[in-house]
Amino acid sequence: MTGIDDVDYRILELLMDDARRSYRDIAEEVDRSPPTVSERVERLEEVGVIEGFTLDVDRSMLVEGPTVLVDLAVEPGSEEMVVDSLTDAPAVEHVIRTVDAAVVFVAHANERDVGALLSETLGDERVRDYRVRLVGETKWEPRLDEEHLAIECVVCGKAVEGGDESVDLGDRTYEVCCSSCASEIKDQYDALQQAASE
Repeated sequence: MTGIDDVDYRILELLMDDARRSYRDIAEEVDRSPPTVSERVERLEEVGVIEGFTLDVDRSMLVEGPTVLVDLAVEPGSEEMVVDSLTDAPAVEHVIRTVDAAVVFVAHANERDVGALLSETLGDERVRDYRVRLVGETKWEPRLDEEHLAIECVVCGKAVEGGDESVDLGDRTYEVCCSSCASEIKDQYDALQQAASE
Protein backbone atom coordinates (compact mmCIF):
# COMPACT_ATOMS: atom_id res chain seq x y z
CA MET A 1 0.00 0.00 0.00
CA THR A 2 1.37 3.37 -0.98
CA GLY A 3 -0.44 6.62 -0.30
CA ILE A 4 -3.71 6.84 1.59
CA ASP A 5 -6.92 5.49 0.11
CA ASP A 6 -10.55 5.72 1.22
CA VAL A 7 -10.23 2.65 3.48
CA ASP A 8 -7.21 4.15 5.28
CA TYR A 9 -9.07 7.42 5.66
CA ARG A 10 -12.06 5.66 7.23
CA ILE A 11 -9.78 3.64 9.54
CA LEU A 12 -8.17 6.88 10.69
CA GLU A 13 -11.58 8.45 11.33
CA LEU A 14 -12.69 5.45 13.39
CA LEU A 15 -9.48 5.43 15.44
CA MET A 16 -9.70 9.18 16.04
CA ASP A 17 -13.23 8.68 17.30
CA ASP A 18 -12.18 5.83 19.62
CA ALA A 19 -8.57 4.62 19.66
CA ARG A 20 -9.59 1.59 21.76
CA ARG A 21 -11.88 0.26 19.05
CA SER A 22 -10.98 -3.31 18.12
CA TYR A 23 -9.69 -4.26 14.70
CA ARG A 24 -12.71 -6.55 14.40
CA ASP A 25 -15.11 -3.58 14.87
CA ILE A 26 -13.13 -1.47 12.40
CA ALA A 27 -13.05 -4.36 9.91
CA GLU A 28 -16.85 -4.54 9.97
CA GLU A 29 -17.09 -0.80 9.31
CA VAL A 30 -14.64 -0.83 6.36
CA ASP A 31 -15.67 -4.22 4.92
CA ARG A 32 -12.21 -5.76 5.34
CA SER A 33 -10.81 -8.54 7.51
CA PRO A 34 -9.30 -7.79 10.95
CA PRO A 35 -5.80 -8.87 9.73
CA THR A 36 -6.11 -6.45 6.80
CA VAL A 37 -7.07 -3.63 9.18
CA SER A 38 -4.14 -4.55 11.43
CA GLU A 39 -1.75 -4.43 8.45
CA ARG A 40 -3.10 -1.07 7.33
CA VAL A 41 -2.79 0.41 10.84
CA GLU A 42 0.76 -0.94 11.10
CA ARG A 43 1.60 0.59 7.72
CA LEU A 44 0.14 3.96 8.76
CA GLU A 45 2.35 3.79 11.85
CA GLU A 46 5.43 2.89 9.80
CA VAL A 47 5.04 5.87 7.49
CA GLY A 48 4.37 8.22 10.42
CA VAL A 49 0.69 9.05 9.83
CA ILE A 50 -0.19 7.43 13.16
CA GLU A 51 2.30 8.47 15.81
CA GLY A 52 0.76 6.53 18.66
CA PHE A 53 -2.40 5.81 20.53
CA THR A 54 -2.94 8.13 23.46
CA LEU A 55 -5.25 8.54 26.39
CA ASP A 56 -7.09 11.86 26.59
CA VAL A 57 -7.25 12.85 30.25
CA ASP A 58 -9.11 15.88 31.59
CA ARG A 59 -6.25 17.20 33.70
CA SER A 60 -8.46 19.88 35.23
CA MET A 61 -10.06 17.03 37.19
CA LEU A 62 -6.68 15.97 38.62
CA VAL A 63 -4.73 19.21 39.12
CA GLU A 64 -5.65 22.14 41.32
CA GLY A 65 -6.14 25.56 39.84
CA PRO A 66 -8.09 26.99 36.95
CA THR A 67 -7.06 26.51 33.33
CA VAL A 68 -4.97 29.42 32.06
CA LEU A 69 -3.42 30.36 28.73
CA VAL A 70 0.03 31.90 29.06
CA ASP A 71 1.78 33.89 26.31
CA LEU A 72 5.54 34.09 26.85
CA ALA A 73 8.09 36.47 25.41
CA VAL A 74 11.40 34.64 25.88
CA GLU A 75 15.03 35.45 25.22
CA PRO A 76 15.92 34.87 21.57
CA GLY A 77 17.48 31.48 21.00
CA SER A 78 16.01 29.93 24.15
CA GLU A 79 12.66 28.89 22.67
CA GLU A 80 13.49 25.20 22.25
CA MET A 81 14.83 24.89 25.81
CA VAL A 82 11.77 26.74 27.14
CA VAL A 83 9.41 24.36 25.30
CA ASP A 84 11.30 21.31 26.58
CA SER A 85 11.30 22.58 30.18
CA LEU A 86 7.63 23.54 30.15
CA THR A 87 6.66 20.18 28.65
CA ASP A 88 8.08 18.49 31.76
CA ALA A 89 6.25 20.75 34.23
CA PRO A 90 3.36 18.87 35.93
CA ALA A 91 0.92 21.80 35.78
CA VAL A 92 1.48 22.38 32.05
CA GLU A 93 -0.80 20.64 29.56
CA HIS A 94 0.00 21.96 26.06
CA VAL A 95 3.03 23.89 24.83
CA ILE A 96 3.15 25.59 21.43
CA ARG A 97 6.12 27.31 19.78
CA THR A 98 5.27 29.53 16.83
CA VAL A 99 7.50 30.22 13.84
CA ASP A 100 8.08 33.76 15.10
CA ALA A 101 9.60 32.31 18.32
CA ALA A 102 6.65 32.95 20.61
CA VAL A 103 5.79 30.32 23.21
CA VAL A 104 2.22 29.74 24.38
CA PHE A 105 1.10 27.14 26.88
CA VAL A 106 -1.97 25.90 28.73
CA ALA A 107 -1.58 25.20 32.41
CA HIS A 108 -3.62 24.51 35.50
CA ALA A 109 -2.58 27.12 38.05
CA ASN A 110 -3.85 30.20 39.76
CA GLU A 111 -2.94 33.33 37.86
CA ARG A 112 -0.70 34.51 40.72
CA ASP A 113 1.15 31.14 40.74
CA VAL A 114 2.20 31.33 37.09
CA GLY A 115 5.14 33.58 37.94
CA ALA A 116 6.42 31.05 40.47
CA LEU A 117 5.91 28.23 37.94
CA LEU A 118 7.95 30.12 35.34
CA SER A 119 10.68 31.02 37.82
CA GLU A 120 11.01 27.44 39.08
CA THR A 121 10.83 25.86 35.63
CA LEU A 122 12.76 28.33 33.48
CA GLY A 123 14.64 30.71 35.74
CA ASP A 124 14.10 34.44 35.61
CA GLU A 125 16.65 35.18 32.90
CA ARG A 126 14.85 33.36 30.04
CA VAL A 127 11.43 35.06 30.31
CA ARG A 128 11.20 38.66 29.18
CA ASP A 129 7.47 39.03 29.79
CA TYR A 130 4.31 36.97 30.06
CA ARG A 131 0.57 37.40 29.88
CA VAL A 132 -1.94 35.15 31.65
CA ARG A 133 -5.55 34.71 30.55
CA LEU A 134 -8.19 32.52 32.19
CA VAL A 135 -9.61 29.92 29.83
CA GLY A 136 -13.39 29.75 29.66
CA GLU A 137 -13.73 26.70 27.44
CA THR A 138 -11.53 24.44 25.34
CA LYS A 139 -12.43 22.10 22.52
CA TRP A 140 -10.12 19.63 20.87
CA GLU A 141 -11.70 17.70 18.03
CA PRO A 142 -9.08 16.63 15.47
CA ARG A 143 -10.52 16.10 12.04
CA LEU A 144 -9.26 14.72 8.77
CA ASP A 145 -9.56 16.70 5.57
CA GLU A 146 -9.91 13.94 2.99
CA GLU A 147 -9.34 16.36 0.12
CA HIS A 148 -5.91 17.39 1.40
CA LEU A 149 -4.84 14.12 3.03
CA ALA A 150 -1.64 12.71 1.53
CA ILE A 151 1.68 11.31 2.62
CA GLU A 152 4.64 13.47 1.62
CA CYS A 153 7.62 12.08 -0.24
CA VAL A 154 10.50 11.98 2.25
CA VAL A 155 12.92 13.20 -0.42
CA CYS A 156 11.20 16.05 -2.27
CA GLY A 157 8.03 16.70 -0.23
CA LYS A 158 5.55 16.10 -3.06
CA ALA A 159 2.35 14.20 -2.31
CA VAL A 160 2.67 10.44 -2.59
CA GLU A 161 -0.19 9.20 -4.76
CA GLY A 162 -1.55 5.68 -5.04
CA GLY A 163 0.75 3.63 -7.26
CA ASP A 164 3.86 5.52 -6.15
CA GLU A 165 6.75 3.73 -4.50
CA SER A 166 7.85 2.77 -1.03
CA VAL A 167 11.42 1.88 -0.11
CA ASP A 168 12.36 -0.49 2.72
CA LEU A 169 15.66 0.52 4.31
CA GLY A 170 16.79 -1.19 7.49
CA ASP A 171 13.76 -1.56 9.72
CA ARG A 172 11.80 1.35 8.26
CA THR A 173 9.69 1.97 5.17
CA TYR A 174 9.92 5.31 3.37
CA GLU A 175 7.27 6.64 1.00
CA VAL A 176 8.55 8.31 -2.17
CA CYS A 177 6.78 9.81 -5.16
CA CYS A 178 8.93 8.46 -8.00
CA SER A 179 11.81 6.18 -8.95
CA SER A 180 14.23 9.13 -8.93
CA CYS A 181 13.44 9.86 -5.28
CA ALA A 182 13.64 6.12 -4.51
CA SER A 183 17.15 6.02 -6.00
CA GLU A 184 18.17 9.15 -4.11
CA ILE A 185 17.08 7.85 -0.71
CA LYS A 186 18.74 4.48 -1.38
CA ASP A 187 21.98 6.26 -2.31
CA GLN A 188 21.80 8.40 0.86
CA TYR A 189 21.17 5.30 2.97
CA ASP A 190 24.04 3.39 1.35
CA ALA A 191 26.40 6.34 1.89
CA LEU A 192 25.43 6.55 5.57
CA GLN A 193 25.87 2.78 6.00
CA GLN A 194 29.28 2.97 4.34
CA ALA A 195 30.35 5.91 6.53
CA ALA A 196 29.16 4.09 9.66
CA SER A 197 31.15 0.98 8.82
CA GLU A 198 34.43 2.88 8.33
